[in-house]
Amino acid sequence: MTRPQQNVAIAVIGGVCLLLLPLALPEGAVWTVAGIAWGVSLVAFFARGPYGKARAQLEAKQYEAAFETLREFEALVTKQAWRRSLAFLYAGFQTSNPVALARGYQGVARLEQGRLAEAEALFVSALQVDPDYCLPWANRAIVAALLGDEVKARAHVDTARELGFTDARLDAVIAEALVKAKGQKVPA
Repeated sequence: MTRPQQNVAIAVIGGVCLLLLPLALPEGAVWTVAGIAWGVSLVAFFARGPYGKARAQLEAKQYEAAFETLREFEALVTKQAWRRSLAFLYAGFQTSNPVALARGYQGVARLEQGRLAEAEALFVSALQVDPDYCLPWANRAIVAALLGDEVKARAHVDTARELGFTDARLDAVIAEALVKAKGQKVPA
């Protein structure tokens, strides 16, 4: 079972438990547990602060700003254990490690800037923290393709898929990057 599948299963089991909780607890306790869960979720939302800002900056193509914001986020989660402990609530289904998450998205910022060596180093760094994080493998495939290394690109795609990467657009992105690497015009 891949990490995304495991995390979905955990979320489903947790959801079922929350739905069944009222049957197992007295009414007053249900509201207490619900209040605690809501409070933890709210704290997690605020704990992710710089990460959410960085994602918005990436969407707005503010890559240098996103990179710096992600460095700030990594520093916060490295120094503050409570932020790290809540990471699973905002990191997503691919990884629960906020440092891997930050480095992976720092790599995306560098990839978008065309700084391929830095991007590759950041993706490798993310994988050193969380080797089962499929997104850096997919992004390493793009870097390899942009450098014209089709064999390495395909190997990274295979690894990403084995770890649960399901975005079908990756093959088209790799094909386009390989065409660019060969100096050919990308078909419209």
